[in-house]
Order: sequence, then structure tokens, then C-alpha cells
Amino acid sequence: MPSSSNSPGFDPAARPGWARFLSEDEWRAFALALTAELDRREVAYRVDDGVLWARWGSDEDEALGLTNLAQLCRAAGVDAFAVVIASHFDALVAGRGDRELAGQLGADLAAARPHLKLRLYARDTFTGGAEQFVLHDVADDLTAVLCYDLPSNVVTVAAESLARWGVSRDELYYQALANQRRTERAPIEEVDVGGAVVRAMTGESFFVASNLLLLSDFITGEAPYGALAAVPNRHTLIWHTIVDPSALRAIDAMVVMASNLCAEGPGSISPNLFWWRDGALRTLPTRETDEHYEFVPPDDFVTDVLEALAERAEMN
Repeated sequence: MPSSSNSPGFDPAARPGWARFLSEDEWRAFALALTAELDRREVAYRVDDGVLWARWGSDEDEALGLTNLAQLCRAAGVDAFAVVIASHFDALVAGRGDRELAGQLGADLAAARPHLKLRLYARDTFTGGAEQFVLHDVADDLTAVLCYDLPSNVVTVAAESLARWGVSRDELYYQALANQRRTERAPIEEVDVGGAVVRAMTGESFFVASNLLLLSDFITGEAPYGALAAVPNRHTLIWHTIVDPSALRAIDAMVVMASNLCAEGPGSISPNLFWWRDGALRTLPTRETDEHYEFVPPDDFVTDVLEALAERAEMN
């Protein structure tokens, strides 16, 4: 596996599509800092469309998504790129013990139960090799992945563990939700967006966004039209209960918030909004154009919510 800074998507002079959130100067600084750190560690690697493959203290190649690392660097500033990259690699090497522990838990359900949680991802993250994971579809473009929450790392549960455990996927799903309800609450901020109140839960945990799966816990009072929600990255859950025409202002604000926060990361999930109603979630897509974000909800959301709210606004 040859080491090369000129492998596809890793040329300092040619910013790839996956790194479009970086300026040309930021990309160049990122590529050079990453190459320097890999050379310093004498790590053999290859890059494949934004994924770095290397061996981090193990005998097999492991995948590292460069989008997340680049987002962390961008947030820290160019002067800190080298430190952020070195720290990230240190954590990968230190996490070898967690990966070994995950292997042990895969043979012991009783020991595994307290560590089980669900992490949200864009569904197209698993277009290849999905059978290796324990997935639970959440919405059109969103899936939840069963994981172990371990001291230094989050490690996905191998699908082959289910056969050894002898339990259903549903049982594991509800066990993970119970663990999250107990440990993954974070502070909630109320944000006024021009007459509508949007609530945002943010925190350092990788599972903050997974509270979307428990959204009914946070919907207080009547919700005649359901609720709007967004999970732009792993650290953020945003929602608004749809009660009156002020929800139209909430939509405008949340479309921009979700798109911007997803682009910033780290741990980007989805730029879209989601419609929660009676415990079910539907995707409300957003398309980015050259001039603005275009909200393109499905027909039933237009009929059942937007038109109904518009009629109420006219009546008032």
C-alpha cells in the first residue's frame, strides 16, 4: 500500500469535491499537514474519495473519514491543523484497546448491554457493506447504527454478534434507547427566530443527535401537526413543535441552520429537516442552489401542514 500525497483527492494543489467547505488555502494547509504527520509516523496509507486507509496499531487497514477531520481542523484554525491531526491520530492508536474490548463484548451480551447506543448517519454512508452492521432505518435518508460507547471510542457492533447473542434487533434497539435516555441528555437552548421558538440541544457527546429517536420525550403539550426536527451533526438536535403559523418562520430558520451546521460539522449527518408525527419521521429535503436553500417537502406535508397553517394565518 504505497504512501502518496498525490493519490486521488489528496493533491495539495487540487481541492477535491468532498472538501469544498474548505477554501483553497485551507485545503492546501490541510493536505500538507496531513501528509507531514503521516510521513512523521511512517504510516503506509492510501486515499480513496475522502477516506484514508491505514493501519493504526493493528494488522488490518482501517478507514478514516477525512471530511470529519477536515471539519475539526477548520473549526480550530489553520495554525492548529498540525496539532488537531496529531491528536486525532493519537486517539486512533489509543483506541486499539477499545476495539479489542468490542470483540470481547460481541461474545457476551450481558457485558455488552450497558454499552449499547444508537448513532445516526446519513443512509448513503452504508451503500456498500451494510450487511456488516446492525442498522435501523429512521427516515428516507437517515439510519441508526448500533454501537458500543466505550471509554475512548465509539465502535460499531458487528452484525455477526447478533447470532451469538440470540436476541432480536428490536430488543437491542430498545436497550440502546434506554441507555441513551439515561445518559445522553444535554442542555436545551430556546432560540427566538423572528416570532417562533426553536429548541436546540447541543453537547460534546457523539450521541446528542440520537435524541431524535426520543423526540417524543421533548414534545410538551399538543402537537396537532407534529414537529420539525434537524440533526445536522452528531452534536446537535434542533426541533420545533408545529402548533400555529409561526412554524412557517421556524421552517425558514431551521433550513438555514441545518444546512450551515451540517457543512461545518464535525460529524455531519444531514442538511435536511424531518417531520415527526405520531412517532414516525419523514424527510423534508432541502436543496442548495447558487443563491439560496430550496425547501422541497413531500405533498402530504404541503397539504396537511403548510396549507393548513396558511389558512389559519389568513383567518387571523
